[in-house]
Amino acid sequence: MSKDKVEAHVPETMAEIDVRIKKTFTALTKVTHGVIAGHLRSVIVSGAAGCGKTYLLEKELGEGQTGNKIKFNSIKGTMSPIGLYQSLYDSQAKSNVILIDDCDEIFEDLESLNILKASLDTGDTRMVHWNKESNILAQAGIQSPFEFEGSVMFVTNINFVAEIAKGNKMSPHYTALVDRAIYVDLGIHNKREVLVRIAQVVTTQEFLQENNLTLVEAKAMLAWLNTHQKSLRTISIRTILQLASLVKTDGHWQELAEVVMLKR
Repeated sequence: MSKDKVEAHVPETMAEIDVRIKKTFTALTKVTHGVIAGHLRSVIVSGAAGCGKTYLLEKELGEGQTGNKIKFNSIKGTMSPIGLYQSLYDSQAKSNVILIDDCDEIFEDLESLNILKASLDTGDTRMVHWNKESNILAQAGIQSPFEFEGSVMFVTNINFVAEIAKGNKMSPHYTALVDRAIYVDLGIHNKREVLVRIAQVVTTQEFLQENNLTLVEAKAMLAWLNTHQKSLRTISIRTILQLASLVKTDGHWQELAEVVMLKR
């Protein structure tokens, strides 16, 4: 038996997590500006649900559209391979940016993955094909192939690095996507990291003003959240928004929150 000592893993402190996540969200903002400027054509943003990634992207892309720099289209929910092909076709021009949010099934479908790989290719020309008969596409006058010159940003809860490491049948496809896109892992995958991100958001002037809260109320909400974190049904920025609604609803919001937000 080896006598070599294995260095124990030292978990990050909350302060270290705070610095890391702030740095990552700053990088995400800069990457989004790169998409708006036309320097970046494909970005995958991965992180836990409810950590504010979609809000940030929609805000920045919306401002880009208001400034006539891009034409921005946000797609949420389910999406079939034909739906993906049609969305790319409709946004094929250089000034178009598609934000695909919470459509993780496209990453599990081989047809969708092949369409994505073609549209995210790093070559000078990105030709996207649909090589099967389709009345839907024919009736809409959608051609095959077409050249995709737009940009795509994906928001996903999938940790692609972890999935690739599994070495299963999907790993080569995920490797191909990450190889073609800027991959931003927000590093928010557990409860401690989510709590740090919530604290970052809740104490900003923007959040306080939008939710008509004082800093004292925000800190009280965070204290309540930390005290009851193990009993909460869910924990995300959506959770703190619900709590903010209760704060404005009743002066004894703590008791109300215990009834409506905790596991019974």
